[in-house]
Amino acid sequence: MFQLTDIEPNSSEFYFFLSYGVIIFLQIFMCCWFGNEVEVKSNNIAYAVYECDWINFSETTKKDLIFFVMKAQRPVKLSALNLVYLSLETFMRIMKSSWSIFALLNQVASDE
Repeated sequence: MFQLTDIEPNSSEFYFFLSYGVIIFLQIFMCCWFGNEVEVKSNNIAYAVYECDWINFSETTKKDLIFFVMKAQRPVKLSALNLVYLSLETFMRIMKSSWSIFALLNQVASDE
């Protein structure tokens, strides 16, 4: 995106870099959005089991549900290479860092 500030607007190169930046932004956002959705849905598993008609289940099914709920106490989280968890918080950190780097590059380029 920094290169967008250095080229002439309305040129083919400008639109190329603009579309490239938007596509990268959307790819990162989609991964983080669905990672966040997986975490939110997995947090609701215990509530969903409790709200089902578990009273009328057989004893073996009730034991299986207890085991299932105990396993569901820790939410499922998607990670990227086991380094960071994909969530909307991660997306916002990426955007803040990107903006900081862009501002730094822009300031350095304007000082020259």
